[in-house]
Amino acid sequence: MKDNKDHATLELPGFGAPASLLPDIRKPVKPAQRQRGKKQEQLELLDTLGPTDRTGLPAWIQDENTDLTGLPVWR
Repeated sequence: MKDNKDHATLELPGFGAPASLLPDIRKPVKPAQRQRGKKQEQLELLDTLGPTDRTGLPAWIQDENTDLTGLPVWR
């Protein structure tokens, strides 16, 4: 429903001629060349964290520079 005060309604997309009545002008589309990406590699991040428990998570290691919460000890 068109508002009488809104003269720009017919300028909105979809208010023009139906697409089925417009001439069908299409250029042939070539399929895009598929680019090969880089081969993925597995990073060994857990080795840098130290020993792990049986679940694979890093094991807790008591450090003399941190308290039980993991915060640094001020000396």
